[in-house]
Amino acid sequence: MARNLHTPAAERRRMEQENLKASRISHIIECSFQLFSEKGFESISLNEIAEIAEIGVASLYRYFSTKNELAVEVAVRAWQKEEEFFNRFYESEDFDSLSGYEQLKLIFSAFPKAFVEQPGFFRFVYYFDAFVKREKISPESLRQYEAVIDGLRNVVMKSLEKGLSDGSLKGRDEPDSLFRSASADEIYFTFTHSLFSLAEKLSLSGEMLLMDREVQSVRQIQLLIDIMLAALKA
Repeated sequence: MARNLHTPAAERRRMEQENLKASRISHIIECSFQLFSEKGFESISLNEIAEIAEIGVASLYRYFSTKNELAVEVAVRAWQKEEEFFNRFYESEDFDSLSGYEQLKLIFSAFPKAFVEQPGFFRFVYYFDAFVKREKISPESLRQYEAVIDGLRNVVMKSLEKGLSDGSLKGRDEPDSLFRSASADEIYFTFTHSLFSLAEKLSLSGEMLLMDREVQSVRQIQLLIDIMLAALKA
């Protein structure tokens, strides 16, 4: 009869090693996010990340063989954290009872709050997008990243379709409806890209010039949201 090699003691050691590995990876990713969101990607080396994370370079390479691999994993984790933030707005018990318009209004209300509480996230997204283009990272390497982002799209799309069904959004047959000339996907991408572009710009250089200080950054984001919602509301 074969002996069971997975004794309780061996299993505990294995779990402890896995937990230690997960903790180290999380620490590396957290340190990397701080560096990338503050300085961008181009000037940051794996040596600098190892120094900030207080680990040896050889240890860092055991977890991430290239800077590109690390960058994508940091981006995935950053979006997962942001998704948790957005979930607070549309996972309430009464969310499903709201009209499509009210759901969209609630979802979009998260953007100004995210900008205030997590400006580093928007800077990171700006730098990461530029890094992906410069390094020519393939879409296949970004599948997990894309899957995380897609979670927000699914929620918004359901709210758009619900709004068309319950009459809280302008229907496709109405003369001034955006849906007459654009699909729900096109509206979603245009709206979210506009919001993210504005939030990224403001997080990077919101008060670079004196004229920039005439209107608060959060107010600009809220005005854009109000304009978009007004264009959809029945």
